[in-house]
Amino acid sequence: MISFEHNGSQYLNFTPEEARAAGVPENVILAAESSVRRKLVSAECRRRIYDAASAEAQMNMATAVAVISGKAEADRSADDSMVLDGARLALAWVADMRAAFEALAADPSADFLSDAAWPALPPEVLPMIERF
Repeated sequence: MISFEHNGSQYLNFTPEEARAAGVPENVILAAESSVRRKLVSAECRRRIYDAASAEAQMNMATAVAVISGKAEADRSADDSMVLDGARLALAWVADMRAAFEALAADPSADFLSDAAWPALPPEVLPMIERF
């Protein structure tokens, strides 16, 4: 089901076939379908990120990184360095997830629910997430 506006009229919960029968141009229908897909793929991306690291874990990691970053590099412990390295890897994974979102949202034939469609969480990141 798609909802969209065309020529000043709102079309709510139409199938693409119903929209075509109502005389809506194909480009408008395709744009509406693309918008629905982007929302679905975005929700899946968000779900996967939050399944890996809850909002609380993410906030705690960010706080730890902020505290550690406030220290002079020479004063950082090996544990501090491990936290910073883990945070860098976690952020790189999130960037990879966002890139995958863009590719999956743009490809109507891509199976965005498949685990294989998404970047794997680096194994070094999981212990850090579990810590926080």
